[in-house]
Amino acid sequence: MDFKVGERKIGWHKDFDSSHFLALPYDSKCLRIHGHTYNVDVEIWGGLNENGMIFDFNHLSNLVKELDHRILVSEAWVVGMDGGVVIVEKNGKRLELPEGEVVILNKPNVTAEYIAEWFAERIAEKAGKNVKRILVRIWEDPRSYAEIILER
Repeated sequence: MDFKVGERKIGWHKDFDSSHFLALPYDSKCLRIHGHTYNVDVEIWGGLNENGMIFDFNHLSNLVKELDHRILVSEAWVVGMDGGVVIVEKNGKRLELPEGEVVILNKPNVTAEYIAEWFAERIAEKAGKNVKRILVRIWEDPRSYAEIILER
């Protein structure tokens, strides 16, 4: 055989439904609470680990389960927690949401760009030394996506 093993990569795709709103310094419909059927594409490059895989797809599925059918908010907007209720204040809104229905992102806003970054950081936390590159693409709709690449 004249071939040798080149780069190895895995790819993964899944959709999830979440709602959010944005904090913007201008008038926009995105200041209101709304939802998306997001699609996430993940590509991970690296060598095989001791289990013969680059990365376990189950970790990716668990991340989607964390976000699916939840409202996503920025940690900067959380003003308190009281008896299982998350209190969010932003854009003239005060929301009291059941803790189990909220994902608090450690980001200043809840844009597709920050959701992609959050997702990539969670992958990186689980990645072994064999992982060299992580790409995450979050589609808000069939026309619009945000992408981030993390590299070692």
